[in-house]
Amino acid sequence: MFKKTLFFLYLTLITALSLWPSDGLPNIVLFPYADKLIHSGMYAGFTFLMLWAWPQKFIGFRQFLPFLIVMAYGLLMETLQRISFLGRSFDLSDELANSLGFFPGWLFWKFVNSFKKTSTNPSS
Repeated sequence: MFKKTLFFLYLTLITALSLWPSDGLPNIVLFPYADKLIHSGMYAGFTFLMLWAWPQKFIGFRQFLPFLIVMAYGLLMETLQRISFLGRSFDLSDELANSLGFFPGWLFWKFVNSFKKTSTNPSS
């Protein structure tokens, strides 16, 4: 229950940050395209928490679903930015960064999951 609650809290955070009015966001310049790295990081967390909360849901033929879910949610957030009156706009490069965030999240989940398998199934 904790994992699922954490996932939905994180999803709420991503949604709030994605739909926050642009004039309410800080204008911090880090380096060129830093916002794309931030998008990827947010969706890496989204991916990891989704796989962590429901590890048995995405096996077999359903293992492609998390990537589609991440892509669809990122696209939904970008579309909502476009149709809202919050001073935000649809950015295809943001959607690409959102989608590419799947891979580090998935790799981190695989990494964490590998420790779980070795600790529960000692082969020596």
